[in-house]
Amino acid sequence: MKWRCEHCGKPHERNDPPCDNCGHSEFEKAVVPMAPEAEDEEATKTYAWICTECGNDHPKHTPPCDRCGNATLERRELSYDEDEIVDEMLEDSSGRASTADVSYLDVLDAKLVLLFLGVAALVAYLALGFLGVVQIPGISPTPPVPGNATTADGLVFADVESAYVDELNARRSAEGFANLTADENLASAATYLNQQVVRAEYGDSDSPSVDRSEIDSRLGDDCADGYAPATYSYDLDQASDTPTERELARRLAESYERTSSFEDTADELIGVDLHAGPDGVLYVTRIVC
Repeated sequence: MKWRCEHCGKPHERNDPPCDNCGHSEFEKAVVPMAPEAEDEEATKTYAWICTECGNDHPKHTPPCDRCGNATLERRELSYDEDEIVDEMLEDSSGRASTADVSYLDVLDAKLVLLFLGVAALVAYLALGFLGVVQIPGISPTPPVPGNATTADGLVFADVESAYVDELNARRSAEGFANLTADENLASAATYLNQQVVRAEYGDSDSPSVDRSEIDSRLGDDCADGYAPATYSYDLDQASDTPTERELARRLAESYERTSSFEDTADELIGVDLHAGPDGVLYVTRIVC
């Protein structure tokens, strides 16, 4: 039996203090750990009660046999052959074991196949949306606006828009109204609205697809009390001559005044956008507030 120092725990062969490590004067018997008991093999075995006549197994000794009625059940150890179990799982519907190699298609679940096909179709649809082949709101790139947003027949639209505001102000002044001030935010909102009108006119939609939140975002803090948009068209190809930017602005203002009036004393700001369609028709959108 080995001994150890009570103070520092150093082992010693004999009980002959003091400890040569710390000088303590008392030893105690060292505890020798016992080897773990061998695992009970019996506990790992599985048994069942087998009918001596038909071989039907029962989890408990409950004669007679529930299959053939035999009164004798015999306790036997159950053993499993993994290869046999796998063969039974892979057995085809006719009951014959398959001798050929089993492919993944043979064991693939039908629901998984449908799921994979659905995911593949969704991915393909989204890919077409990203490429612009099909239109998916929020994913597909915005299609280009048909026509021209800057020029037509040598006319620069930015100059026409500026002259258009001057023409309106001249007409308002003649009637005693205050001038309108061109505003970039209103011009941006007018551009968006005008482009949606052109897309609908030359596309498949019956009416413009207008996002009100987009207009409000472009207006910013302007027009907090509301705004008045108006869109109309003017066919450049029907004109007998090619007008200058200022002359075109005069004709556009005159064309609108035949049916409506800009003479609202509450209006202070204006934004204008011109866009020429592929067929030469000029689309005008203005927003005032």
